[in-house]
Amino acid sequence: MACKRIKKGFTLIELLVVIAIIAILVALLLPAVQQAREAARRSSCQNNLKQLGLALQNYHDQHRVFPPGQINTTILGGLNPTQRRFPNPLEATTPDQTLASFERLSGASWMVFILPQIDQANTYQTWNFNRNVRFNGEPINFNPRGIKPPAQTEMKAFYCPTRRSDMKISNYSFVFRVAPNWNKGGNDYAACNGSGTSFNDLTRSTWDLTPAQVVNDPTLLLGPRNLHRGMFSVNSSTRMADVSDGTSNVIMVSEVPRLNFRLNINGTVDTLNRRKSSDGWAWGGPATIFSTQFGPNKTLHYSEAGSDHGQIVHVTFADGSVRSISENIEITTWRNLGNMSNGIPVSEF
Repeated sequence: MACKRIKKGFTLIELLVVIAIIAILVALLLPAVQQAREAARRSSCQNNLKQLGLALQNYHDQHRVFPPGQINTTILGGLNPTQRRFPNPLEATTPDQTLASFERLSGASWMVFILPQIDQANTYQTWNFNRNVRFNGEPINFNPRGIKPPAQTEMKAFYCPTRRSDMKISNYSFVFRVAPNWNKGGNDYAACNGSGTSFNDLTRSTWDLTPAQVVNDPTLLLGPRNLHRGMFSVNSSTRMADVSDGTSNVIMVSEVPRLNFRLNINGTVDTLNRRKSSDGWAWGGPATIFSTQFGPNKTLHYSEAGSDHGQIVHVTFADGSVRSISENIEITTWRNLGNMSNGIPVSEF
């Protein structure tokens, strides 16, 4: 008599149970994996800020002064070559140090000057310092001409891995008065020019338009010179000795949010379609300079610090330390952290 074979296998119910168990395990493990990845990205972002702080300190050690937040010979009273303390990259070829020699540098950001300190000497050497970053005296008219190739260089040290990990096609970088066709050379960090601003009304709801904002001229942020109490402003020549409030209590660099501008100051749509973005490390403007007038991660999205890490922002202080600051920090404390010599003690933060 032949033996009858019994077929073994999963019943439908058993299969559904196995699938359910796998789904539960994935649901439990996935957040942990995502948290681990974000922790790694945060660490990488902090390391970027640490390297930027070290580069600025090395620049200061070499030149006995920090680089200017931006060189600009036309706005905010212009530049007096005889009073500046930062070195002119054209000194070798233009020993007379006339204003004209600085006009060739007008618009360049502090990031341009520290390229050798972040192992980007080749990019620095290819930069044509006889070409103006600005054009026709207006920062809204960007015409890179001879500096376009190096300005388009993507610097890993200027990118927050959390933000760049979820780039959207609408996140254009470094686009001025042209169609959005230049998406390289961006940055996620900016130097602090203090807590000043020349906005007349900080409560206007029109400042909160997203994704575009009602500001198309960085001079509205930078304001007159008496508002420049930070380490990096237009034509600044800050020395470590100027940081009298204590290097552990003064912000040098912070993460900043990405944004685009397509509106005029009165809130009307700019018919010239002059797009500007917070991306773009070469130009000294909203891309590379921020104010502590507004708290981190606020809705203004024009001049404040901000991050994609959630409820915090990473900041480099003048002593080179990097700390995570809560977006709920008391606003007076935050503003004082942006000032280098106002003599006001900073409370715990």
